[in-house]
Amino acid sequence: MTGPYSGCEPKLPPPNAESRIPAKWLPACLACAVGLALVALRTIAGATPAERTSVNVLVKDAETDQPIYQARLTLRFQEPRRFKRSKSFSFSAKTNAQGRYRFTLIPKGTVRLTVTAEHHQTFSKEFEVDQDNEVLEVKLKPPQPLL
Repeated sequence: MTGPYSGCEPKLPPPNAESRIPAKWLPACLACAVGLALVALRTIAGATPAERTSVNVLVKDAETDQPIYQARLTLRFQEPRRFKRSKSFSFSAKTNAQGRYRFTLIPKGTVRLTVTAEHHQTFSKEFEVDQDNEVLEVKLKPPQPLL
């Protein structure tokens, strides 16, 4: 190569037996790579299926006991961590005509459910979700009168 950059090519030593991984180390290296891949997948995927569940929410009017259609639901979960800051997840949805919504694949543990609906007070409470297909029933009160 000629020009201003001639002679700047990296000089790499030719491959030889000393620059390769010894054959006796290959099983250990492979096991280490598989272990790192599993840790990475666990970190990305979060909780395993056994640590997840469904949460069924039913929203009713506290005075009439009628279901509330299109109530806005927010389910927050904070994943505890030992060495890093906690990781927070949030799931949002609206209720159907029967005042119901089913959240799926929710991590088991403490969740905060917040419910808002027109002409009703906002509801927010922590629940311990530790059983499969947990049902959370919420009764929304009418709004406070303005003073």
